[in-house]
Amino acid sequence: MNSSKTKIYFLYIMLLASYFFSSANCQTNDPTKKYEEIIQPQEPTAPLQAQPVIEKKQDELILLLPKLDPALYNNWNTTGETFIWTQGNPYPDFLQQNQELFNELKLEKILKQTYTKENHVVDILVYKFSDFTGAYSAYTVLHNGATTKLKVGKNASESDKLVNFWKESYFVDIHTSSENDSTAKEFIILASQDISKNIQTEHMPPVVAIQLPALNRVQGSEKYCLGTVCCKKYFTNSAVNIDLFNLSESGGIITAQYQTDDSKDKERISLILTRYTTKESAQTIFTSLKEFFEKKKTTNKDMSIDFDIDNSILKIKNQKINYTMLKQRGNLLAIAYDITNKKTGEQVLALIPWPIEITKPINTITNTEK
Repeated sequence: MNSSKTKIYFLYIMLLASYFFSSANCQTNDPTKKYEEIIQPQEPTAPLQAQPVIEKKQDELILLLPKLDPALYNNWNTTGETFIWTQGNPYPDFLQQNQELFNELKLEKILKQTYTKENHVVDILVYKFSDFTGAYSAYTVLHNGATTKLKVGKNASESDKLVNFWKESYFVDIHTSSENDSTAKEFIILASQDISKNIQTEHMPPVVAIQLPALNRVQGSEKYCLGTVCCKKYFTNSAVNIDLFNLSESGGIITAQYQTDDSKDKERISLILTRYTTKESAQTIFTSLKEFFEKKKTTNKDMSIDFDIDNSILKIKNQKINYTMLKQRGNLLAIAYDITNKKTGEQVLALIPWPIEITKPINTITNTEK
C-alpha cells in the first residue's frame, strides 16, 4: 500500500513538472527568458583600437591674422575663404603685373583675407619671402603712404586708407578701398598691431640699407633691389646702365633722394649705394662705369670728366649745371646724380660711412738697427 501511494505521488509530481515547463516555454514575453538570453556568454571580440586624431595644420600665415577679440573688433568678421597662393602655382590676377619682380625677390606665399562690418570692407594681404632681403625690397618698392610713427614692423607707412609694413620675411598690406572710412581705418590700425606682434622674430635691414646716409634723406624715397628686374622697374632715372653693376656679387643696391633746407629750387640729389662681397669686385665695377662715361664722352661734346684724386671722386659734367659723381672705397660703390651744385654732391657722398683703409707704414730703420 505504501509502495502504491509512493508511485502515485511520484507520477503526480512528474505531471506537474511537465505542465510547468511546457507552460513556461509557451510564454513568449517571459522577462526571465529575455534576461537569460542577454546574459548568455558571448564570443570574445577584439578591443576597439583608438583612432589617431588628425588635426588639419593651419597655414603659418593664417596664424598671423588677428583673432578678432570682440572687445576690440566689435562686429568685425571674416568674409569668404582665406585665399593662399604658394610658389609654383599660377599667379592670381591681382599680382600678375609684378610676377617677374616677385620671382626675383623669391616670393614663397601670399595670403589674402577680407573682413567686413556692415558696409565697411578691409583686405589683409601677407606676403612671405624666402628671406628678409626680399621682404624689405618689396616694402621699399610697393608700399604706399608716408612714413608713420605707428609701432608696427621695422619700417611702416600709412595713409587714410592703409597701413603697410615690413618685418622679418613678411611684407604686410592692410587697406580699404573706401574714402574717409574711419571705422575701416580703426580696424586697419588694430590689425596691423596684432599681426606685427604675431611675427615673433625680427631682422635688421640689409647692411647696405643701414649704410645709406640718414641726414637730409627724403623719407620714403628709399628703394632697395636685388636684381635687374627691380632696378629697371624702379630706378627709372638712373644715370647709368644698371646691367653694369653685376648685382650677383653684391648685397643688393639701394637708392634714395637727398634734399637740404637751403637747396636751390628744392633740388633733390639721387644717390645709389651698393656693397660688394669683395673690394676687388667694387673696383672692377667702378672701372667699368668709368669706361662707360668715357665712351659716352666721345659722342657728347658737352660732357667733361674729371677725377678728383684727393677725394677719390670721378666727376662727370653732363651739361653746364648737371653733374654725376662716382666714388668707390673698399667694397662700397656710390653714384650721386641729378646734381646742380657740385659742392652739394660732394657733401652727400661725404655722408656715407666709407670703409677705413689701413695702409701699412713704410719700414724705417731704428737707432738700434743702425
